[in-house]
Amino acid sequence: MGLEDTVAEAIVMALDELAGNPQRAVVSALDCDSAAQWIKQETTKLAVIGGAEMVVPGLHSFTIPTGVSYLLHKMGYISWGIGALKGAYIVETEAYSDLRNILALWANESDFNANVIEHLGISLEALRWALTAEGQAAMPGLLSAPTDETTLRTYHILQKLAENFVAGDERGYAIAEAMLGAEQAAITLADGVENVHHLHCEVILTRPLGRKLSRRLAYKLASRISARVPAKMIVGFIPVAGAIVNAFMNVQTIQSMAGAAEKYYDRRLRRAHLEAAA
Repeated sequence: MGLEDTVAEAIVMALDELAGNPQRAVVSALDCDSAAQWIKQETTKLAVIGGAEMVVPGLHSFTIPTGVSYLLHKMGYISWGIGALKGAYIVETEAYSDLRNILALWANESDFNANVIEHLGISLEALRWALTAEGQAAMPGLLSAPTDETTLRTYHILQKLAENFVAGDERGYAIAEAMLGAEQAAITLADGVENVHHLHCEVILTRPLGRKLSRRLAYKLASRISARVPAKMIVGFIPVAGAIVNAFMNVQTIQSMAGAAEKYYDRRLRRAHLEAAA
């Protein structure tokens, strides 16, 4: 099995492990004043790790696999933090994943194309609206609205998220609590419990993979990531310069991922969009 196959297999089998806990990323990011500050903070950390990975010439062949794993972790971690700072409700459930969408955009050279993602990002205010009486009254019309497939799937997912929220989605509630504070999160939940009802809507995704990536996407991601490894192997034998070059490569990768995340969350579904469409 070649390097690209190994990286692709790891991505397919362990999407959750690539980034860790979304709540942790949200809490950490909200200590920053802006997405730009968060990106700078996290890229600096990654640069330091990338330099340390190559600090001892000749040993980098053993540390590179760990470095790649850490890079993958940071790609998800930084994306979720960007979403929180832009006011997005981070969507990571058994079936729907912001991270999977952002990785698809990143594999697409970060060009935003709604056809390569399964749903739009969703703002926290959009979810709070869906938990109100007004929102629930409007949802049946939105779910049958004549619109593009990506937006329609997003409406369906929004309703499912609202239903899950009031049914005891611990991870979703933890993210809302981190962003709103305990008091407002409790009020939001109480509103939902009073207003949300199951609409028996079915969400039609492009492929029923749960949280897994398609192998096609996994190989596109693996191709981008593993393309840097041969260069790492060469520069790793050069004292000092190897550490600098590897740190620079890691920063380039994470900044391009951050760019994809910003494009994704900048086009999130907002409350104003829902009210206008209702």
